[in-house]
Amino acid sequence: MRYFAIIENGYILSIGKGQAQMGTEISQERYDEILIVIKACPKAQDTGYRLKEDLTWESYHIDPPEPSEEIDAAEAYEILVGGAE
Repeated sequence: MRYFAIIENGYILSIGKGQAQMGTEISQERYDEILIVIKACPKAQDTGYRLKEDLTWESYHIDPPEPSEEIDAAEAYEILVGGAE
């Protein structure tokens, strides 16, 4: 079994195992070590985390999504029929 990590600019983007020739080959021990860290990723509102090669997390701010204008069924119907009677 081949274990690999996809690393870009000092960040671990993903890990995997299989026959595909992608990423950088790593040992099963390193794979298991990274997997433990990934499963313990911190969680915080409005914060994302990137895993660095040294297995520390780098946090970054995530802007909340803009509120959407929701309409009810009657308004949707009015838009679809264009007010025709």
